[in-house]
Amino acid sequence: MTFVHRSWRLGLVATLALFAFVAVAPALAATISVSIVNNTFEPAEIVIAQGDTVTWTVTTASGEPHTVTSEAEGGAQGTVFDSRADDPNLTTLKDAGGTFSFTFNEVGSYDYLCTVHPTVMTGVVEVHAAGEAPGEAHAPIAPERKLASAAVLVVTLIVLFAAAWFWRRMNPA
Repeated sequence: MTFVHRSWRLGLVATLALFAFVAVAPALAATISVSIVNNTFEPAEIVIAQGDTVTWTVTTASGEPHTVTSEAEGGAQGTVFDSRADDPNLTTLKDAGGTFSFTFNEVGSYDYLCTVHPTVMTGVVEVHAAGEAPGEAHAPIAPERKLASAAVLVVTLIVLFAAAWFWRRMNPA
């Protein structure tokens, strides 16, 4: 087998690995949208996975500015995230289309509010560990899921070996 054949195969494997990474990357981290409609967050409560990004977007403007500010138990606001840090004049979340995004890298429950409308604009972001289903903290994997995963792996290996065999038949060295 010549060096060209080997390098071509290596390039093919690298390209397939890149495509696999591109296909899997969106499943690893997602962007979740929360709308600011007049003086409410919709939905007000969301559950996300660790590493996901939440983007708050003004979809229906009320003509008043808004903030997205974390609220701690001790009453300290903005210690985790605060849209005012990037926009002290409160102009970003005033008109339709304005956005603020934050990536949640730590597991936990995050209460947030609008400091302009603290009694009516509140919300909660529940962050679970990646791969953990809400309400099933550290639940064991069901046997039928293990069997299904093993079946998918076996079928994938069979398809790959068949493709390699077919490739060799069509391209003899």
